[in-house]
Amino acid sequence: MNVTLASTGSAEFMAVLQRLGQPLQRQALAATVADVEEVAGELAGLHTKTGALFASLYAKPVSSDGDVWEIGHDLQRAPHALFVHWGTKPHVIRPKKKKVLRWAGGGAGGFAFAREVHHPGYAGDPWLVTAAARAPAIFERHVRARIAQTMGT
Repeated sequence: MNVTLASTGSAEFMAVLQRLGQPLQRQALAATVADVEEVAGELAGLHTKTGALFASLYAKPVSSDGDVWEIGHDLQRAPHALFVHWGTKPHVIRPKKKKVLRWAGGGAGGFAFAREVHHPGYAGDPWLVTAAARAPAIFERHVRARIAQTMGT
């Protein structure tokens, strides 16, 4: 599960980027990645019990020239990220290796038991999609800042 960010846009915007030059383009993209990762982290951080979901978030370049970046979750670290992000349909949960399910509850620090649980489903919270939707505006802000720097404004 990941989002890929790259410098793309209309012909006019790409012409502005070309005039800006590769080093400043890459600076703007790297700053955008950092901001989008921060937004994704803030939104993913709202779903915390163990901190694994937040800790599994990463950003890394996927091209050798640094023009394409990926922001996503390490599913080895937080395999539940897909379900929290995209949601689930109502489903039945049954034990895989035991006869009954057990979880903390039942009052006075005890446990609750059941042969199966009917999970109502979860709508999901697509924080990576939300963060990616903000990327173009964030990138534009960083490009404008770089243009203002080069013009001495």
